[in-house]
Amino acid sequence: MFFHIDEAGNTGNNLFDLNQPRLSYGVLSSVRNVDALCMGTYRQIQKETGDAQIHANQLGLKGLAKIAPLLVDIQRKMQFDFDYYFIEKMDYALVLFFDVVFDAGLNEAVKWDTYWTPMRYIIIHKLASLFDESLLRESWRLCTERRIEKHENNIVQLLSEIRKRAEQSRLDARSIEVIVDALDFGIARPLALDFGFPDQKMVSSNAVGFQFVVSSIARRVRKKGRKKASSILVDRQHQFNNAQIGTHYNLARIAEGIKNAPQRERSFYINHPLFVTFEQADITHQGLPKRELTISKSADSIGLQVVDVYLWLANKVISGVELPGELGYLWSLFARRSSIDGISLDGMARRFKAFERLLPSLEDISDEQKQTAKELIEKHREKVRSLNQGRNDSADDT
Repeated sequence: MFFHIDEAGNTGNNLFDLNQPRLSYGVLSSVRNVDALCMGTYRQIQKETGDAQIHANQLGLKGLAKIAPLLVDIQRKMQFDFDYYFIEKMDYALVLFFDVVFDAGLNEAVKWDTYWTPMRYIIIHKLASLFDESLLRESWRLCTERRIEKHENNIVQLLSEIRKRAEQSRLDARSIEVIVDALDFGIARPLALDFGFPDQKMVSSNAVGFQFVVSSIARRVRKKGRKKASSILVDRQHQFNNAQIGTHYNLARIAEGIKNAPQRERSFYINHPLFVTFEQADITHQGLPKRELTISKSADSIGLQVVDVYLWLANKVISGVELPGELGYLWSLFARRSSIDGISLDGMARRFKAFERLLPSLEDISDEQKQTAKELIEKHREKVRSLNQGRNDSADDT
């Protein structure tokens, strides 16, 4: 199989460019090699545009409409599958804050199921109501700071402000309790949390978004019944190509590790509650080929120029733009062969609803089960009180 990958909306680690609020990836795949089989049609496109390359952004809707019949010919010949992945950048900054502060392995005031099940999506939505852009900017800065030891006071100030907003909010009492408990732990022990990151590029939306790309490659290889990829071309952009290569490498190692793990450990991982709405093959990255990525200039690949067009069109459609005539027809040809996924508050809401459908109704929960749940909550409250008491005792000693 042949893969061509491009991205749009790249603003690096600046997530707050209002002109480009979304980072998106396009993954073009086919069992045929477009760079070898479509040179004749490509030359006709070059003649029509008067340019050596197809630049969607430069051609715009009118320019692309002129070459749409030729692009349709390529699509019919190649039968491309196109997958679209996106990250709403400000939503991603909020998710990163949640991961940093509410990690139950670090924050002892957070219940296991708050972090390690789809219940996390509820808390993330609640947190969204407490943030404005200035707080989110400060959170992102601290999450990606290389030398976080120098910013202990800044962490306390950030968490204290969010705590104040939580207590003054109209959130339900239980949500306020869960959020304030987590924040209190961090205020008392700011460096115990996971703020700071040594390699800012690896925590960038570009690198995180590329995880979806790697999953797409594995999924398409599985669906086509192939065992390897003949080529995986990624458009060259100097700032984050190494992070993309690193993401691909790490996920390939994880896939290999899961495959070779003892059955008990493998089963534990696959059946983790956080993955309850995921397909098993997606969890294990089944089908991910061993072939490494190749970074290439778009000028050297017809496929990279086509995926640039498809990605540009997808972003237009998602933004509510109606495609004219032949471009609409072209969109219809590859959109029905597409999958869409990403990181956004809307997407997390859909994931939680899918999880919620798997849960029993309240009427089906026994009194004994309800009592057990209450006891577990109260047991956790006692733990939180003991943590706070330990903090107060330390303060008294000083």
